Formats: sequence, structure tokens, C-alpha cells
Amino acid sequence: MQPLAKFRFRATGPVTIDEAPAFAERAPFRTDVVYDFPTIDPDALWRIISSDRMWSWLPTVWGCRYPDGEEIGPGTVRDFQMFVHHWLVYAQREQLLAWEPGRRIAYTATDATLPFFGTWFEDYRVEPRADGGSRLRWTMAVQVRFLGRLPLRWISPLFALIFRFGLRGLPREYRDGLTSVTERAL
Repeated sequence: MQPLAKFRFRATGPVTIDEAPAFAERAPFRTDVVYDFPTIDPDALWRIISSDRMWSWLPTVWGCRYPDGEEIGPGTVRDFQMFVHHWLVYAQREQLLAWEPGRRIAYTATDATLPFFGTWFEDYRVEPRADGGSRLRWTMAVQVRFLGRLPLRWISPLFALIFRFGLRGLPREYRDGLTSVTERAL
């Protein structure tokens, strides 16, 4: 059992890979971000988004923790962690739904240390750009607990800007020579 597991709040509705497209279409909050990385090839971008340091270039994010020694693929459960305030750490347990090396990673959240989310789905897709480099397509769909089906899509453009700003730090991971979880396991 994970440390402090009894202090986690279960998701009200984790999704399966088959349910994910329909959930993303109807989710009260959905953000789609497309971001180009002209100097990062698709394989390098994949190594970054599939690594345990995903999002750790942001000041409060520690990254994802994968299980030691296990092959990573659909069904793998990892923990995402971030520091929120002096005494508050946010951790979210995520189950991988899709793992297509070099192309796609998708997951649903199964529980978290804060009770605000009900259903959470993210999908990251890596594509080559015609003029070199790579493109990341990222969809985040959430149904927030306690707010039911309140349509929160009106705030999606604001969050898309925030998320795009956050992705600006990703090239630093590339310059620092990040290796993926799968490379370390070999």
C-alpha cells in the first residue's frame, strides 16, 4: 500500500481507454493545447513527456513516480506529486490507458490527496513537424467534484494560455539531457 493511502480521495469516475473520447467530448472542463517544439525531435519530446520528470521544470512540481522495475504500459499506475504550500503536498495516482512509445501517453486519475476532482483524463500525442522538430497535442478533460456538470469550458481559453506558458520550460529538460523511464530500465 502506498504511504498515506488512507488519506487519499478516490476519483468518482476514472475512465477506460474506450470511454475516454466520449468523456473528453462531454467533460465540463476541457482544454486542448497544441505546442510546437521546432528544435526538439519527436523521439526526444517523447522521452521528456514519458519521463518521471514530466512537468518538474515548473517550480512546485516534483514529477511522476513510476513503479520500480516494472515494464511500463497500459495499466501501469504512477504517482504525480507537487508542492502546493508549506505543509500541503498534492499527489494524484494515475493509471496509464495508452502507452505508445514515441507517439502517445494517456491516463486517468484514480485518487488524489485533495477531494476536488471527480474524473480526470489527459492525452499527450507527439507528432513530427513537416519543417522539423515536433508538435505536442495535449487534451485535458476534467469533471470537478462538488461542481457537478457545471460547464467550466468558458475558462478553458485561460487555462490553455497557462498550460502553454508552462510548456515553455520543457526545452530546458531537453538541453539537460533527460532520459526516459524506459531508457533507465534497460
